[in-house]
Amino acid sequence: TQADWCRHRSSRKVSMASSDDEPGPSYGGPAAVDPPVLLSAAEKRLRKWRRMLGVTVDDWKAYVRAKPQVVQRRTRKGVPAPLRGYAWQVMSGGRELRACHHGVYDELVLSTLDERDDDIAKDISRTFPSHVFFAKPDGAGQRSLYNVLRAYSVYDREVGYVQGMGFVAGLLLLHMSEEDAFWVMVALFRGAVHEPLEGLYSPGMPLVRRCLHQLEGLLGEHLPRLAAHFQRECVHASMFATQWFVTLFAYSLPLGVVERVWDVFMLEGVKVIFQVGVALLQRAEENLLALPFEVLAANLRHFPVSEKCEEADGVGRAGDDNVEADDLLERALALRLSRRLEELRAEHDYLNERMSDSGAERSHPP
Repeated sequence: TQADWCRHRSSRKVSMASSDDEPGPSYGGPAAVDPPVLLSAAEKRLRKWRRMLGVTVDDWKAYVRAKPQVVQRRTRKGVPAPLRGYAWQVMSGGRELRACHHGVYDELVLSTLDERDDDIAKDISRTFPSHVFFAKPDGAGQRSLYNVLRAYSVYDREVGYVQGMGFVAGLLLLHMSEEDAFWVMVALFRGAVHEPLEGLYSPGMPLVRRCLHQLEGLLGEHLPRLAAHFQRECVHASMFATQWFVTLFAYSLPLGVVERVWDVFMLEGVKVIFQVGVALLQRAEENLLALPFEVLAANLRHFPVSEKCEEADGVGRAGDDNVEADDLLERALALRLSRRLEELRAEHDYLNERMSDSGAERSHPP
């Protein structure tokens, strides 16, 4: 949040002054020896991240250029909670967008009512309903969420508002102000740093369809037994993975886990959503292979699930105790998917083009 960043800037000056290797000047008299300051591991991480983030976006960019592997390693270990909001802003490009569009957010919030306002209002209470920040009807959390979603629907009228956006905006609001959350959404959807994600929400959801095609291709290679089982039971990726992409796992994973996934997502892009999805299915493969269609379909609606399906009904339930961030990310990030994702993307685009051509031929026969 902005308060965290203010503390970060002031404490950075202290940490920079106290991190010099050279002793301070001597002014004579008996030497006063201060006891060494013992920092906890968490405090050391905070200091490293403060130096890495710097004070301006240019500081961050310079550090990334100079030490990209250090940035990646530290990010994969997790951004410290007090700095997560600001880190997400600079990683996504949202911080720069806000600086270039002073006053725009306020104008959007105060704009004339839109036809999508009723849809947004209906979905507000369904977004993180058990979280204290969003639980109170017309409380601060729900008002902020409404403002951000409404502002985006006015800002991008072609996309407007789609269910699932609320979980993206909601997770951002847990770490930053309304305006910061709005501009991070714009940065993600319009592609300020990584591939634009607005195709997850635009009419026809073309990016969702492409992502599902890519995921099914990955399952055939990394989990061939499970892919064959899904095919026999007529289970398609769209039945369980659509919400993974539309909410970027904000709906499906425990908060502490999805925050860690988003740390990597903000730095490395949507590839990590595929990595986490494959890793989750790898962990649950043996349980899923034993389930017939009815139970399998119900299980996948609640996925990610415990690796130990409940004996009573065969349906596991997600929770912090069964999907742990370090283990999940270690498994996920070990998967090398970049090249194959590009091949599957090209394959999807080719198939789409052929379908479009054949459709045009049928509508205009010789």
